[in-house]
Amino acid sequence: MANSASSQARKRARARAVQPGSPEPVELRAPVELVEATAPPVLVHPVVAEDGASLEAEHVALRMSAVGRVEAGELRVTQGAVGAARTETLTVEQGAVGAVLADRADISRGYARTIIARQVQIDRGAARVVIAADVNAQQTAVLFLVARRVAGDVRVLFDWRGALAFGAALGAVVAIAARLRRRTR
Repeated sequence: MANSASSQARKRARARAVQPGSPEPVELRAPVELVEATAPPVLVHPVVAEDGASLEAEHVALRMSAVGRVEAGELRVTQGAVGAARTETLTVEQGAVGAVLADRADISRGYARTIIARQVQIDRGAARVVIAADVNAQQTAVLFLVARRVAGDVRVLFDWRGALAFGAALGAVVAIAARLRRRTR
C-alpha cells in the first residue's frame, strides 16, 4: 500500500500558484513522464548500493552515495564512497575510495586507500599507498609513496627507499617469529 502511494506521488508533480483575483494559493497537478536519460552523466543520489553492487558507464557522478565497484570513463564522487574504481579521470570531493586505477586522480578533502595513476592531485587529503608518475599535493599525508615526480606540500611516512627498508625489516621479523614458533612445537 505504501509503495502504491509513493508510486502515485512520484508520478505527479505538485506546484502552488495564485490565480488572478484569488488570495489563496491553488494546488496545480501535472503528470510527470518518466523518460530514460540518454545523455551522461549517470547520477546516483542518494543511494547505498547492496554489497558487491557495481556501476558501468561512460560518465558517473555520485553524491552522498556508496558503491562497491565503478568502471567509467569519468567518475566524480562528492561526499560518497567507492570500493574500487577503474576510470580515466577520477574526482573525489569530501569522499573516500578504496582502490583506484586511473589515468588522472584528483582528491580534495578526501581519503584514498590505494591509488595507481599517471597523474595524482591531492588537496588537503590523505592516502595510504600512492603509485604514480606525477604527484602534486597540498597539505596531504601519504603512508607509502612511489612517484617519478612529487611537487607541493606532502608528508610522506615511507618513500620507495623507506618502504623497501620497512618491507625487509617486517620480513625479517616474520621469519624470526615463524622460526621461533616451529621450535616451540
